[in-house]
Amino acid sequence: MTATVAIVIEGVLQREVGNAVIGQGQRLYWGLMEAYNVALLTDETNLELVQHWLRVNGFNKHPYLIPQNLKDPQDPAERRMRQVSRLRAAGCNVELVIEPNPQIAAHLMANGIGVLNYLHPNYSNPRFRPDYQDTVTPWSELVGEVERQRALREDDPRPHMEIL
Repeated sequence: MTATVAIVIEGVLQREVGNAVIGQGQRLYWGLMEAYNVALLTDETNLELVQHWLRVNGFNKHPYLIPQNLKDPQDPAERRMRQVSRLRAAGCNVELVIEPNPQIAAHLMANGIGVLNYLHPNYSNPRFRPDYQDTVTPWSELVGEVERQRALREDDPRPHMEIL
């Protein structure tokens, strides 16, 4: 039985913003065709939209496309596990998942699934970068900044000047 590699479309083949093709992901897709059955996973629920994007961009040799199921859990890591389970239920020997989200990759690994975590500085979701700092500005700072800007506008004579 030929091994299967599952590639997540968003963040590996398709940019998160703008839906453009990621060239490295495209080469990875075609290169893996030589040794694996390639299956695609998507977080999109509109299968018709995904299939159209794949056809337009030349991704047409994969035997499986596993979309997000409306009954899947909201947790992205558990949802990805369900997608892999559906592939396995279809008779696929899933050896590897190419995943752009490090948290999902860690969850897959913890559950015994081989993972290639695909991260590219130009295409990755900023939250997935190792140098990302999720800092929340305290509410008091936000209110203070709004008040500061309001005071500056009150002292600015330009909005009250007559235009000749």
